[in-house]
Amino acid sequence: MCHSIEKHLPGRGAENVPAGETLGNELIDEAMSLELMPYRGSVVKKQPALRKLIHGNYLVYYRIKESEKAVQIVSFFHGAQIK
Repeated sequence: MCHSIEKHLPGRGAENVPAGETLGNELIDEAMSLELMPYRGSVVKKQPALRKLIHGNYLVYYRIKESEKAVQIVSFFHGAQIK
């Protein structure tokens, strides 16, 4: 999960490591919180099986696996990368 987050974090240079780590941890915390409230994210219009959760400029895409009572994180994106 962290690998897909790292390429989207700001300040990948040594001077901004703490900011990137903080944001990365916030995104992971946001994703982990879906365990308690998986339906709080909105449905993606073009892909109804997919949901998204917004955290600042970032989006967490995920799907709910009812039969397994689990949430699968699909990806993390910066909003500027969405076309």
